[in-house]
Amino acid sequence: MRGLLQKILMPFFVWLAEKFSAAPRQEDVFKSLSGLYNEIDTKDTSRGIVVTFNPAIDNFIIFSDQHKGTKNFDDDFENNELNYIAALQYYQQQSYSFINLGDAEELWKNTADKVIAAYPVALNAEANFQDANKYYRTFGNHDLQWKNNLDVLLHLKTIFPKPLSVYEGIVLRTLTDEKIPVDIFCTHGHQGDKMSDNNAISTWIIAHIWAPVQRFLRLNINTPANDSTLRNKHNRLMYEWSSSLKNMLLITGHTHKPVFASGKYTNAPVHKINTAINDNITKPTYFNTGCCCFNDGDITGIEIAQGYFRLVKWKNKNGVRGRIILEEKRLKDLLNDL
Repeated sequence: MRGLLQKILMPFFVWLAEKFSAAPRQEDVFKSLSGLYNEIDTKDTSRGIVVTFNPAIDNFIIFSDQHKGTKNFDDDFENNELNYIAALQYYQQQSYSFINLGDAEELWKNTADKVIAAYPVALNAEANFQDANKYYRTFGNHDLQWKNNLDVLLHLKTIFPKPLSVYEGIVLRTLTDEKIPVDIFCTHGHQGDKMSDNNAISTWIIAHIWAPVQRFLRLNINTPANDSTLRNKHNRLMYEWSSSLKNMLLITGHTHKPVFASGKYTNAPVHKINTAINDNITKPTYFNTGCCCFNDGDITGIEIAQGYFRLVKWKNKNGVRGRIILEEKRLKDLLNDL
Protein backbone atom coordinates (compact mmCIF):
# COMPACT_ATOMS: atom_id res chain seq x y z
CA MET A 1 0.00 0.00 0.00
CA ARG A 2 2.79 2.43 0.89
CA GLY A 3 4.49 1.83 -2.46
CA LEU A 4 1.28 2.54 -4.36
CA LEU A 5 0.70 5.76 -2.42
CA GLN A 6 4.26 6.82 -3.12
CA LYS A 7 3.77 6.45 -6.87
CA ILE A 8 0.43 8.25 -6.80
CA LEU A 9 1.36 11.12 -4.48
CA MET A 10 5.00 11.77 -5.36
CA PRO A 11 4.28 13.90 -8.48
CA PHE A 12 1.72 15.93 -6.54
CA PHE A 13 4.08 16.68 -3.66
CA VAL A 14 6.91 17.63 -6.04
CA TRP A 15 4.55 20.02 -7.85
CA LEU A 16 3.34 21.43 -4.52
CA ALA A 17 6.89 22.03 -3.34
CA GLU A 18 7.83 23.76 -6.59
CA LYS A 19 4.81 26.03 -6.43
CA PHE A 20 4.63 26.95 -2.75
CA SER A 21 8.00 26.26 -1.12
CA ALA A 22 9.07 29.85 -1.68
CA ALA A 23 7.05 33.02 -2.14
CA PRO A 24 9.60 35.78 -2.74
CA ARG A 25 8.79 39.38 -3.61
CA GLN A 26 11.40 41.22 -5.62
CA GLU A 27 11.38 44.28 -3.35
CA ASP A 28 11.91 42.19 -0.21
CA VAL A 29 14.65 40.03 -1.72
CA PHE A 30 16.56 42.97 -3.18
CA LYS A 31 16.35 44.99 0.05
CA SER A 32 17.47 42.08 2.23
CA LEU A 33 20.39 41.03 0.01
CA SER A 34 21.58 44.60 -0.52
CA GLY A 35 21.47 45.35 3.20
CA LEU A 36 23.48 42.24 4.08
CA TYR A 37 26.05 42.72 1.33
CA ASN A 38 26.58 46.40 2.13
CA GLU A 39 27.06 45.67 5.83
CA ILE A 40 29.66 43.01 5.10
CA ASP A 41 31.37 45.23 2.52
CA THR A 42 31.83 48.02 5.06
CA LYS A 43 33.04 45.46 7.64
CA ASP A 44 30.79 47.07 10.25
CA THR A 45 28.83 43.98 11.18
CA SER A 46 28.99 40.60 12.84
CA ARG A 47 26.66 39.17 10.19
CA GLY A 48 29.49 38.27 7.83
CA ILE A 49 33.13 38.49 6.89
CA VAL A 50 35.33 39.41 3.92
CA VAL A 51 37.88 36.75 2.98
CA THR A 52 40.57 37.80 0.52
CA PHE A 53 41.84 35.05 -1.75
CA ASN A 54 44.07 34.37 -4.72
CA PRO A 55 42.20 32.26 -7.31
CA ALA A 56 45.51 30.88 -8.60
CA ILE A 57 46.34 29.14 -5.32
CA ASP A 58 43.26 29.23 -3.04
CA ASN A 59 40.57 26.60 -3.64
CA PHE A 60 37.03 26.44 -2.22
CA ILE A 61 34.23 23.89 -2.23
CA ILE A 62 30.74 25.15 -1.41
CA PHE A 63 27.99 22.75 -0.37
CA SER A 64 24.58 23.62 1.05
CA ASP A 65 21.27 22.11 2.07
CA GLN A 66 22.30 18.83 3.63
CA HIS A 67 19.22 18.90 5.89
CA LYS A 68 20.73 16.36 8.25
CA GLY A 69 17.94 14.71 10.23
CA THR A 70 17.82 11.88 12.73
CA LYS A 71 18.02 8.89 10.35
CA ASN A 72 14.34 8.12 10.41
CA PHE A 73 11.98 8.04 7.45
CA ASP A 74 11.67 11.85 7.19
CA ASP A 75 15.45 12.35 6.95
CA ASP A 76 16.37 13.62 3.47
CA PHE A 77 20.12 13.30 4.00
CA GLU A 78 20.69 9.72 5.16
CA ASN A 79 20.94 8.32 1.62
CA ASN A 80 23.50 11.01 0.71
CA GLU A 81 25.78 10.76 3.73
CA LEU A 82 28.44 8.49 2.26
CA ASN A 83 28.80 10.58 -0.91
CA TYR A 84 29.07 13.67 1.26
CA ILE A 85 31.77 12.18 3.51
CA ALA A 86 33.74 10.95 0.48
CA ALA A 87 33.58 14.43 -1.04
CA LEU A 88 34.75 16.15 2.14
CA GLN A 89 37.63 13.71 2.55
CA TYR A 90 38.73 14.42 -1.03
CA TYR A 91 38.58 18.19 -0.62
CA GLN A 92 40.40 18.14 2.69
CA GLN A 93 43.20 16.05 1.16
CA GLN A 94 43.39 18.59 -1.68
CA SER A 95 43.68 21.49 0.83
CA TYR A 96 40.41 23.14 -0.17
CA SER A 97 38.53 25.50 2.10
CA PHE A 98 34.95 24.42 2.77
CA ILE A 99 32.02 26.85 2.87
CA ASN A 100 28.92 25.23 4.35
CA LEU A 101 26.19 27.48 3.00
CA GLY A 102 23.24 26.81 5.28
CA ASP A 103 20.44 24.37 6.07
CA ALA A 104 23.17 21.97 7.13
CA GLU A 105 20.91 20.59 9.86
CA GLU A 106 17.14 20.11 9.61
CA LEU A 107 16.05 21.96 12.74
CA TRP A 108 12.46 22.62 11.68
CA LYS A 109 11.68 18.94 12.25
CA ASN A 110 14.26 17.96 14.87
CA THR A 111 16.16 19.17 17.90
CA ALA A 112 19.83 19.98 17.44
CA ASP A 113 21.06 17.37 19.90
CA LYS A 114 19.26 14.53 18.10
CA VAL A 115 20.65 15.56 14.72
CA ILE A 116 24.19 15.83 16.07
CA ALA A 117 23.89 12.42 17.71
CA ALA A 118 22.76 10.90 14.39
CA TYR A 119 25.61 12.27 12.26
CA PRO A 120 28.91 12.31 14.18
CA VAL A 121 30.94 11.03 11.20
CA ALA A 122 29.65 13.63 8.73
CA LEU A 123 30.05 16.43 11.27
CA ASN A 124 33.56 15.34 12.13
CA ALA A 125 34.41 15.32 8.42
CA GLU A 126 33.33 18.98 8.38
CA ALA A 127 35.24 19.79 11.57
CA ASN A 128 38.47 18.41 10.07
CA PHE A 129 38.66 21.56 7.92
CA GLN A 130 39.03 23.63 11.07
CA ASP A 131 42.52 22.26 11.72
CA ALA A 132 43.90 24.41 8.89
CA ASN A 133 41.41 27.26 9.46
CA LYS A 134 39.62 26.30 6.24
CA TYR A 135 36.03 25.93 7.50
CA TYR A 136 33.34 28.59 7.02
CA ARG A 137 29.65 28.35 7.83
CA THR A 138 26.49 30.34 7.17
CA PHE A 139 23.04 29.62 8.52
CA GLY A 140 19.93 29.04 6.46
CA ASN A 141 16.24 29.20 7.24
CA HIS A 142 16.09 25.56 8.44
CA ASP A 143 19.08 25.94 10.78
CA LEU A 144 18.45 29.53 11.82
CA GLN A 145 19.18 28.40 15.37
CA TRP A 146 22.90 28.74 14.57
CA LYS A 147 22.38 32.50 14.29
CA ASN A 148 22.52 32.41 18.09
CA ASN A 149 26.14 32.18 19.27
CA LEU A 150 25.08 30.55 22.53
CA ASP A 151 23.30 27.72 20.69
CA VAL A 152 26.38 27.17 18.55
CA LEU A 153 28.54 26.96 21.67
CA LEU A 154 26.17 24.66 23.56
CA HIS A 155 25.43 22.20 20.77
CA LEU A 156 28.46 22.18 18.46
CA LYS A 157 31.40 22.61 20.82
CA THR A 158 31.85 18.83 21.16
CA ILE A 159 32.27 18.49 17.38
CA PHE A 160 34.23 21.59 16.39
CA PRO A 161 37.49 21.93 18.34
CA LYS A 162 37.90 25.65 17.70
CA PRO A 163 35.38 28.46 18.32
CA LEU A 164 32.89 28.35 15.46
CA SER A 165 31.41 31.49 13.92
CA VAL A 166 28.24 31.03 11.86
CA TYR A 167 27.55 33.99 9.58
CA GLU A 168 24.72 35.12 7.38
CA GLY A 169 27.04 35.91 4.50
CA ILE A 170 30.65 35.52 3.37
CA VAL A 171 32.36 37.69 0.74
CA LEU A 172 35.31 36.18 -1.10
CA ARG A 173 37.33 39.10 -2.50
CA THR A 174 39.98 38.92 -5.20
CA LEU A 175 41.65 41.29 -7.67
CA THR A 176 41.45 41.15 -11.46
CA ASP A 177 44.50 41.65 -13.67
CA GLU A 178 43.52 45.32 -13.75
CA LYS A 179 43.65 45.39 -9.92
CA ILE A 180 39.88 45.87 -9.73
CA PRO A 181 38.37 44.05 -6.73
CA VAL A 182 35.75 41.42 -7.54
CA ASP A 183 33.50 39.94 -4.86
CA ILE A 184 31.96 36.49 -4.72
CA PHE A 185 29.05 36.89 -2.31
CA CYS A 186 28.06 33.63 -0.62
CA THR A 187 24.84 33.36 1.39
CA HIS A 188 22.12 30.78 1.85
CA GLY A 189 19.59 32.68 -0.28
CA HIS A 190 16.45 32.72 1.89
CA GLN A 191 16.75 36.46 2.49
CA GLY A 192 13.53 38.33 1.82
CA ASP A 193 11.46 35.17 1.35
CA LYS A 194 8.64 35.57 3.85
CA MET A 195 7.69 31.90 3.56
CA SER A 196 11.18 30.84 4.59
CA ASP A 197 12.92 33.67 6.42
CA ASN A 198 12.16 32.83 10.06
CA ASN A 199 8.46 32.26 9.36
CA ALA A 200 6.82 30.51 12.34
CA ILE A 201 3.85 29.26 10.28
CA SER A 202 6.10 27.55 7.71
CA THR A 203 8.17 25.99 10.48
CA TRP A 204 5.05 24.62 12.18
CA ILE A 205 3.65 23.17 8.92
CA ILE A 206 6.95 21.39 8.16
CA ALA A 207 7.28 19.98 11.69
CA HIS A 208 3.66 18.97 12.34
CA ILE A 209 2.11 18.24 8.94
CA TRP A 210 4.76 17.51 6.32
CA ALA A 211 7.15 15.54 8.56
CA PRO A 212 4.53 12.93 9.64
CA VAL A 213 3.33 12.54 6.03
CA GLN A 214 6.90 12.20 4.78
CA ARG A 215 7.73 9.73 7.54
CA PHE A 216 4.75 7.51 6.72
CA LEU A 217 5.17 7.61 2.93
CA ARG A 218 8.99 7.63 3.10
CA LEU A 219 9.18 10.37 0.48
CA ASN A 220 12.08 12.60 -0.50
CA ILE A 221 10.84 15.21 -2.95
CA ASN A 222 14.33 16.49 -3.82
CA THR A 223 14.46 15.04 -7.31
CA PRO A 224 17.76 14.74 -9.20
CA ALA A 225 18.98 17.84 -11.02
CA ASN A 226 18.43 17.47 -14.77
CA ASP A 227 19.67 20.93 -15.75
CA SER A 228 21.18 24.02 -14.20
CA THR A 229 19.07 26.85 -15.62
CA LEU A 230 16.94 29.52 -13.99
CA ARG A 231 13.66 27.63 -13.79
CA ASN A 232 12.83 28.56 -10.20
CA LYS A 233 11.32 31.99 -9.46
CA HIS A 234 13.56 32.51 -6.46
CA ASN A 235 16.63 31.73 -8.56
CA ARG A 236 15.51 34.26 -11.16
CA LEU A 237 15.24 36.96 -8.48
CA MET A 238 18.73 36.09 -7.26
CA TYR A 239 19.96 36.53 -10.82
CA GLU A 240 18.15 39.84 -11.29
CA TRP A 241 19.69 41.23 -8.10
CA SER A 242 23.22 40.02 -8.82
CA SER A 243 23.17 41.22 -12.43
CA SER A 244 22.31 44.75 -11.26
CA LEU A 245 25.64 45.10 -9.43
CA LYS A 246 29.14 45.59 -10.78
CA ASN A 247 32.08 43.27 -10.22
CA MET A 248 30.18 40.75 -8.16
CA LEU A 249 29.16 37.09 -8.46
CA LEU A 250 26.49 35.58 -6.20
CA ILE A 251 26.41 32.00 -4.89
CA THR A 252 23.41 30.70 -2.92
CA GLY A 253 21.66 27.45 -2.05
CA HIS A 254 18.11 27.30 -0.62
CA THR A 255 16.18 26.30 -3.77
CA HIS A 256 17.87 22.86 -4.12
CA LYS A 257 18.10 23.66 -7.86
CA PRO A 258 21.62 24.03 -9.28
CA VAL A 259 22.37 27.06 -11.42
CA PHE A 260 25.64 27.59 -13.25
CA ALA A 261 26.56 31.09 -14.40
CA SER A 262 22.88 32.06 -14.63
CA GLY A 263 22.28 29.29 -17.14
CA LYS A 264 24.38 30.83 -19.87
CA TYR A 265 26.81 28.00 -20.32
CA THR A 266 24.46 25.04 -20.08
CA ASN A 267 23.24 22.87 -22.92
CA ALA A 268 19.64 23.37 -21.86
CA PRO A 269 17.70 26.30 -23.34
CA VAL A 270 18.37 29.59 -21.59
CA HIS A 271 15.22 31.34 -20.51
CA LYS A 272 14.49 35.01 -20.84
CA ILE A 273 14.61 36.46 -17.33
CA ASN A 274 12.45 39.57 -17.67
CA THR A 275 11.33 42.13 -20.21
CA ALA A 276 14.28 44.39 -19.38
CA ILE A 277 16.58 41.88 -21.10
CA ASN A 278 16.46 42.14 -24.85
CA ASP A 279 17.95 38.75 -25.69
CA ASN A 280 18.20 35.27 -24.29
CA ILE A 281 21.81 35.59 -23.14
CA THR A 282 22.13 36.22 -19.42
CA LYS A 283 25.09 37.71 -17.61
CA PRO A 284 27.02 35.01 -15.72
CA THR A 285 26.50 36.56 -12.28
CA TYR A 286 24.53 33.91 -10.37
CA PHE A 287 25.34 30.38 -9.22
CA ASN A 288 23.43 27.93 -7.04
CA THR A 289 25.01 24.93 -5.35
CA GLY A 290 21.98 22.69 -5.67
CA CYS A 291 21.80 20.48 -2.57
CA CYS A 292 23.20 17.48 -0.70
CA CYS A 293 19.88 15.67 -0.30
CA PHE A 294 18.75 14.53 -3.76
CA ASN A 295 16.64 11.43 -3.48
CA ASP A 296 19.02 9.37 -5.67
CA GLY A 297 21.87 9.91 -3.18
CA ASP A 298 23.80 12.38 -5.35
CA ILE A 299 25.06 15.72 -4.06
CA THR A 300 26.01 18.86 -5.99
CA GLY A 301 28.22 21.82 -5.14
CA ILE A 302 30.24 24.71 -6.53
CA GLU A 303 34.02 24.61 -6.72
CA ILE A 304 36.21 27.68 -7.06
CA ALA A 305 39.54 26.07 -7.87
CA GLN A 306 42.60 26.40 -10.12
CA GLY A 307 41.14 29.62 -11.51
CA TYR A 308 37.86 27.90 -12.49
CA PHE A 309 34.25 27.91 -11.38
CA ARG A 310 32.76 24.42 -11.51
CA LEU A 311 29.38 22.86 -10.84
CA VAL A 312 30.19 19.34 -9.60
CA LYS A 313 28.24 16.25 -8.67
CA TRP A 314 29.33 13.45 -6.37
CA LYS A 315 27.68 10.10 -6.96
CA ASN A 316 28.04 6.40 -6.31
CA LYS A 317 28.67 4.50 -9.53
CA ASN A 318 29.08 0.75 -9.22
CA GLY A 319 30.26 1.08 -5.65
CA VAL A 320 32.78 3.84 -6.39
CA ARG A 321 32.04 7.30 -5.04
CA GLY A 322 33.45 9.98 -7.27
CA ARG A 323 33.26 13.51 -8.63
CA ILE A 324 31.79 14.55 -11.96
CA ILE A 325 32.25 18.04 -13.44
CA LEU A 326 28.86 19.09 -14.81
CA GLU A 327 29.81 22.61 -15.92
CA GLU A 328 32.97 24.70 -15.71
CA LYS A 329 34.26 28.09 -16.81
CA ARG A 330 37.43 30.02 -16.13
CA LEU A 331 36.90 32.77 -13.57
CA LYS A 332 38.74 35.16 -15.87
CA ASP A 333 36.28 34.43 -18.69
CA LEU A 334 33.30 34.88 -16.36
CA LEU A 335 34.60 38.27 -15.33
CA ASN A 336 35.19 39.28 -18.94
CA ASP A 337 31.54 38.49 -19.69
CA LEU A 338 30.11 40.63 -16.89
